[in-house]
Amino acid sequence: MRRASQDNGLIVDEGKFIGVALGYDYCAEHEWGIKDLKRTCGMPEATKQNAGIKNRTITKVPPFMFIEETYKKRKVAILYTGQSWYEKKQFENLPHDLKNWKEDLIWNEKWNKDHPSTRGDKDNIITAWDGSSFGVAVMGDKEVEYLKELKTAIEEKRLTIAVVDLRVKNPFAGSSLCLLITDRVPQETSHAMFVGDMEYFDREDYEEQIGMKKIIQKNKGGYHELHYFLACSPKWIDYNNRNGKLEEGKKRMNTKYDIMYWINYSDDDDNAGWYSVEEIREWLTGNKRLVEIRKK
Repeated sequence: MRRASQDNGLIVDEGKFIGVALGYDYCAEHEWGIKDLKRTCGMPEATKQNAGIKNRTITKVPPFMFIEETYKKRKVAILYTGQSWYEKKQFENLPHDLKNWKEDLIWNEKWNKDHPSTRGDKDNIITAWDGSSFGVAVMGDKEVEYLKELKTAIEEKRLTIAVVDLRVKNPFAGSSLCLLITDRVPQETSHAMFVGDMEYFDREDYEEQIGMKKIIQKNKGGYHELHYFLACSPKWIDYNNRNGKLEEGKKRMNTKYDIMYWINYSDDDDNAGWYSVEEIREWLTGNKRLVEIRKK
């Protein structure tokens, strides 16, 4: 479990508490996904039938601890979850990044007062998470009540765990893994989840239709000097031409297809970038290095 340093905070819309943005730090724990957490919370695999908020909402109550107390005349609280198969042992000691949560909240409060221009609008909150668990600690009467509402949502299986674009709240923010009270999720956010899922499934079907899925799967895993890659990720050039730039994008990529691929660490470390279907197909089915194909 690692503490977040970017884009974490409370999500409040017109005075109504929606949830918590767990934020992120630049570490592996925040890049490996939440497969174990989803299993612990009984979150179903995404399908076309449950696209959207349904596959992001818990169906099981994960083991968790909640502590509320007064510390140095301030109300504080912490909510922490963990994996079910060692639930009795996991709460004996908090993880390292949450161990001094009360002292760290006091420090945050002082920092915010001393540096109003840089952190004056930052919530006094600590968040930490990894692929199997999360923790949230807050200070303040209102903030503790918010965390209690989140606790109730977990107990009543009204918790949605999803990556949300935070730019509406902060134009300089990115996307963050969030804990949302399901029945308070704004309609536009719920719709964005559905559209994102359908875009993914349509892309999967498209890859299958043009034969790329089989080609990529054949070369996936293991080390091969010529066809080795860490990532070969498809992206729509302009999904359903919603921005009116599909043909322009295809011309720019010199492709007849509607998708392109991001390659990371291909045949040498300098070749990370976007490639056309034709380039990837020639590379993965032939005997040329990717850099040779791109230079043609």
